[in-house]
Amino acid sequence: MIITTTNSIENAKIEKYLGVVTTNLVIGTNFFSDFKASFTDFFGGMSGTYRKQMDTLYQRAYNALSIKASSLGANCVLGFKIDFDELSGKGTQMFMISVSGTAVKICFEASTNTNITNSNIISSDRLNIELFKEKWAKRDQNTLPKAQELNFIIENNLWELASSLYDCYVMTQNTYEDNPLREKFPYIISAMNYNDIIKFIYKDYPQRKNYAYVLIKNNNLFNAEKVLQILKENHISLAIELLKTEKSEYNKDDIKVMEEIISHIDNLPNKGKIEEVKSGLLSSKIVEMYICPNGHKNNKEVEFCEDTYCGLNIKGLNQEQVNTINLFKNKLRIIKTLLQ
Repeated sequence: MIITTTNSIENAKIEKYLGVVTTNLVIGTNFFSDFKASFTDFFGGMSGTYRKQMDTLYQRAYNALSIKASSLGANCVLGFKIDFDELSGKGTQMFMISVSGTAVKICFEASTNTNITNSNIISSDRLNIELFKEKWAKRDQNTLPKAQELNFIIENNLWELASSLYDCYVMTQNTYEDNPLREKFPYIISAMNYNDIIKFIYKDYPQRKNYAYVLIKNNNLFNAEKVLQILKENHISLAIELLKTEKSEYNKDDIKVMEEIISHIDNLPNKGKIEEVKSGLLSSKIVEMYICPNGHKNNKEVEFCEDTYCGLNIKGLNQEQVNTINLFKNKLRIIKTLLQ
């Protein structure tokens, strides 16, 4: 999340304005901390007590504003403003902080570090970038990037390296080693163009689902074509889970692929069956029963297996998955209505 006092970000385009976000916080000081602070100030020193209180209050407000903006789908807050007030009365003293800004979704344009088009001249910035990219390509793939390297990538908008960064990001999740990529990669994702991210974020999805799903969900990276591909590869549960994610903007091309997803799910083969069985060990009466995919016997009218640890319908889906599919169908219906 980028939070800045300016109204724009260099080399970035505002894709969407998401509204004003504000946060107000109040923190109190007790009698003894007030007395200690006043005693320090009396002798001309800096009040460590007050400074600590103010720093704490500022950080809490900053974090709260960041969370509010993120919940709206923003990756940046512009026009950040901060106001402090002191509230006193009846022997008590409190500090109040108010912060505000405009939540926006931005994406960085392609790197434009050099304006020189003369083929006989090259800038030092361009040279450093090319040297870095060459060194990056030759690096040990099992070595995690350092903070200095990540900062260089971000400062120069080298998003073409994001695919290899994603491989490194997955590595960080499988190690206890502390690495700045864990913190910085979600920011890199939020700053990139949707189509560029889609090229790699679904890569090896069944193996990387624990990490990829969170990134896809938090950044509205639903892609109908990729989900349909996962579905056709018979990763049914993974594909249905992805139906919970969103895309920032839908178009008529999405409708056709989303309809294919629904059709594919509706035509999944039955894993359970309706079968005639004896109603009991000592009875010769034959009745129809629903035999779930795990072999549990249920009344014919039961949609989901009543076994405590099963709960599957004839297609092998549970209640939550069916609810997710129905919500997706309803979403598709509304999209079709709005785009007509």
